[in-house]
Amino acid sequence: MSRDLLSYFGLTYLITWLFTIPFVVLWRTSLHQTLPWWVVVFLPGAFGPSIAALILAGRRGGRPAVAELLRSLLRWRVPIFLYVAVLLTPPAMTALATLLSSYHVRWAQAALVPGLSAVPGAYALALPFGPLLEELGWRGYALPRLLREHGVFLASVILGVGWTFWHTPMFWFPGAAIPSVFELSFSSVLLYLVQMVAEACLFTITYLLSGGSVLLAVLQHVAFNTSETVLFGFIPEPSAEHKRQIYLLNTLVMWFVALVALGWWAWRTRRTGRAASRA
Repeated sequence: MSRDLLSYFGLTYLITWLFTIPFVVLWRTSLHQTLPWWVVVFLPGAFGPSIAALILAGRRGGRPAVAELLRSLLRWRVPIFLYVAVLLTPPAMTALATLLSSYHVRWAQAALVPGLSAVPGAYALALPFGPLLEELGWRGYALPRLLREHGVFLASVILGVGWTFWHTPMFWFPGAAIPSVFELSFSSVLLYLVQMVAEACLFTITYLLSGGSVLLAVLQHVAFNTSETVLFGFIPEPSAEHKRQIYLLNTLVMWFVALVALGWWAWRTRRTGRAASRA
């Protein structure tokens, strides 16, 4: 891995952990797991990936590099099917996982109107906590550099691993990383890692198809973060045991979709390369 990428991951972790470790320690001790208003002083930690990206872009390329990075966040001229795909695929995968689980629900009795009315609120609540704060760094800065050094799959795996363990301090904050229905353990961290790498692969395909749109990555991040909330707004919420089962099945579905997408991209790339060589 290049020095630039090592610097990026190191600075990202440093910025985030300087804020999140004290926050989690306080939350678990003197705050007694409450959240007073002044804990917003720890919020800059969530911006770690994007702050690191802006700092390093400025150091490496000055204002033009920073401007180009910020423009990727506004790159909205992409095929409409990509908007549909990034917003609908995550909840669709969760729905499929629910169907495959032992949780039986009468889908014909789904509460359509209440479910739809809750979607905007779920998206609005999720947008500031992760998607807007992280994607300028993960997909705007790190991913294109990883793709220049590695193949699509390896670049996605490296970023998925880095993205997973960036959350480490928040493993002790239920639901912030590892779902709250799981106890913190080696197996739950491993499952979370497997899920995040699958997500990273899907983000990479979206990034490539959109020509490097960070805006699409933000929307995809929102859709992943809210997929269960959106789905369970239409149907009765499952028990904790069923949620664990659905999470595991959803991870398997994600990997299936990711491998199909990666295989299709490899085939498309080879086909395009052969066509170019014959031209």
